[in-house]
Amino acid sequence: MIDRERLERRAGELSRIAGRGTAVSRLGLSADEQRARELVSSWLAPRGAQVRRDAAANLFARLPGEGEAVLVGSHLDSVPEGGRFDGALGVLCAVEAVESLVDAKVKLRRPIEVVAWADEEGARFGVGLFGSTAAFGRLARGVGDRRDRDGTSIADALRALGERGDPSAARRDPKELAAYLELHIEQGPRLETAGVPLGIVSAIVGIYHARVSIHGRADHAGATVMTARADALAAASEIVLAVERIARSRPDSVGTVGEIAVRPGAKNVVPGECVFSLDLRAARDHDGLVREVLDTVTRIADARGVEASVDDLARVPATSLDSKIREVLRRATKSVGVDAPELVSGAGHDAQNPALSGVPTGMIFVRSTGGSHTPREFASIDDAALGAQALANAIKELAT
Repeated sequence: MIDRERLERRAGELSRIAGRGTAVSRLGLSADEQRARELVSSWLAPRGAQVRRDAAANLFARLPGEGEAVLVGSHLDSVPEGGRFDGALGVLCAVEAVESLVDAKVKLRRPIEVVAWADEEGARFGVGLFGSTAAFGRLARGVGDRRDRDGTSIADALRALGERGDPSAARRDPKELAAYLELHIEQGPRLETAGVPLGIVSAIVGIYHARVSIHGRADHAGATVMTARADALAAASEIVLAVERIARSRPDSVGTVGEIAVRPGAKNVVPGECVFSLDLRAARDHDGLVREVLDTVTRIADARGVEASVDDLARVPATSLDSKIREVLRRATKSVGVDAPELVSGAGHDAQNPALSGVPTGMIFVRSTGGSHTPREFASIDDAALGAQALANAIKELAT
């Protein structure tokens, strides 16, 4: 049985690492994220788990068994001023699910590994799903050279954590894994609206992340007539509105520009350079969405006499999750009294990487309220305990 009080107590302990009130700013590949990993290690090592960290700073805690392992977990990092539940609840429930099986002295044939993926959000370096992408050999070349706003590279950040600085060395053989399970808050209102505490994820949208740089010409804001300008910000603004228009015109698509920087950044200087982020997601025809937006970037830049360059940060295709694992999760959720609906996730998840690498993969959603990536984000301990019990039941079926 799930120990509800233990789950609640540990949720509080974890949220205090880089937390203030209901807000958490625990960025990936940081000392704060490492403190969170050490806390999770302190829970599992005394239960006989073999704890290790790979070259991408992913944490694995393995209980022994024979054959391929059942891997279960989520991530510990957050966006700046994010909530207490995104990612973290999945690790907490994975730990509690495994400990409940140990407490009940369930004899598991397969090894069980609890994982805390590093830097899922990509808030610091712009590379989302970093740790799981590294573990499944899907990192882009040269990713270790990418730098944060302070000039620190991913390789430097890893070395500061005691690693060698080469995240590609984290790659493992997917054939070592019998299944991957992840629990996560829904981050949307569908379960809340339906009055249902748990859901089963059928598919995850495709995601494209990029950094777009527009190079115009800095000029005097008073002496340069409007027809003689190459205004980088004006061109970027037109592109941002085009992203919105294109995403609205396509079913099941969204497009977001969440970061923007202008140089030289003076009120009396025509902007000479503008750099902004690009986040494109779609459940259907994701490649078509990306292609249309990038073609529009080129067209607007050419029409305005500026130069545009696009730095691809991550491209993860739309991902269907394993039908047999969904049936396991359906039985597991029914065993706790929930008729869980199937939902398509509009957010990206580490689960995409094992699924795309051929590992049978499934996800449980826990009802959440208040939005996500915000301190208002909330999931009740009762719903979390139900999810942890369903997760434990699924692990037991897959590992015995």
